Amino acid sequence: MNHLQELDKIAREHSNSRSVVNGFNASADYVRDQLLAGAAGYCDVSIQEFKVPVWKELEIPEFSSVLNLPGSTPQERVEYQHMNDFRVFQDGGPSTTLRKQRIRFVPNHGCKLKDHSQIAGKVAIIEARGEDGLQCDYWIAARNAEKAGASGVIFYNTAKQVALIYTRMRVIPWKEGDPLISIPVLSVSYSIGTNLVQHESTLLIDIRTRNSQTVETTRNVLCTTKDGNDQDTIVVGSHLDSVPDGPGMVDNGSGSSVNLEMALLMAKYRFSLKSRIVFAWWGAEEIGLLGSRHYVRQLVAEGKKQEVVHNGTTAPESLIQPSVKIQDLFLQYFSVYRHDYELTDMFSGSDFIPFLLEGIPAGGLLTGADEQKSVEQRKRFGGFAGAPLDPCYHQSCDNIDNVSKEAIQTMSQAALYVVTKLAKAKNLRGWLYDESWSFRIL
Repeated sequence: MNHLQELDKIAREHSNSRSVVNGFNASADYVRDQLLAGAAGYCDVSIQEFKVPVWKELEIPEFSSVLNLPGSTPQERVEYQHMNDFRVFQDGGPSTTLRKQRIRFVPNHGCKLKDHSQIAGKVAIIEARGEDGLQCDYWIAARNAEKAGASGVIFYNTAKQVALIYTRMRVIPWKEGDPLISIPVLSVSYSIGTNLVQHESTLLIDIRTRNSQTVETTRNVLCTTKDGNDQDTIVVGSHLDSVPDGPGMVDNGSGSSVNLEMALLMAKYRFSLKSRIVFAWWGAEEIGLLGSRHYVRQLVAEGKKQEVVHNGTTAPESLIQPSVKIQDLFLQYFSVYRHDYELTDMFSGSDFIPFLLEGIPAGGLLTGADEQKSVEQRKRFGGFAGAPLDPCYHQSCDNIDNVSKEAIQTMSQAALYVVTKLAKAKNLRGWLYDESWSFRIL
């Protein structure tokens, strides 16, 4: 818990956060300094810097419409309510003030540049994607509107959508040099959107946003063991950043602390390795897994992607066998020590995603986020049915008091069990990919 206490202290010194621009650098310095002091002879400590986009809504945005007819008065202006009627997309452009803007409906969900004809100087009104999901990403449609000269973009819900659309208005695996949107992008309810479409010739709209949009330098902290076969490398990763609105002790100070203590213990006892280990602390996970994406991108550029096994449960079809083998090692631990557990899918989530997308098997551990606990889960694990698995997930209360010492002990021992098993395998690649290989430990 000592590492968690230090990370909690860092958060308290940085407005209760360890996000990219507020507390992360101090967290990374702490991890680096601990490694240099306790593991420098066992692993090479390095910093991998990269650029990330950082966006923040500074003030409540404003959105209104007024009739543009002879004889109309200011009293006929309609002021829309933020978060009920509209909201700004995440990464939805810098600060902007638009007055008396004409609007224009864009057909076909705006997926092609040619759909945005005669949009220059106007705000594009675009219907949201349907449930079939066959249309293009919102980013593509908004980028097309921007290229065509639109002054802003408004996506409106379909009739079946209730919650306002809220997703990242940029390329998800963003890297340095990729564009950022420069016009405001809003989402509105179905009723407001259809009203705008029906009256596009008689309405003018005002939009005012106050956002911060910058590109910052952040980093991954890496500790690469000096021993072990570099043709069979195991990456033991955990993200070190938190969301802007919380200290991130469970998510993911807990995982980062376990990772750090594991590296220090293996260094202290000079644990012998058959395979090389890269202990990794990712930056910018909370804004799109950008640290792990950068790491994997560098592996691919260097032609080394097949040398990696990430520590993470289920996977795409081509990776099922090796990923399930990693999963089974965790199950061995939980079975031997009689800890209850559940399996969870790997279709979305955290830093295992970039590895899976590049054909690298993964496995790992988690303790739950904002999903609701079922009655069956309550019977097995305790707590309250219908409540979030972690009520403080991404909240200001995710401080050290939110951390279960029992869970930390169980998960850290499981992680150490699996990592050491993998690291001592005679032929890790053979065991992962060939069903005929038994697991042999020296």
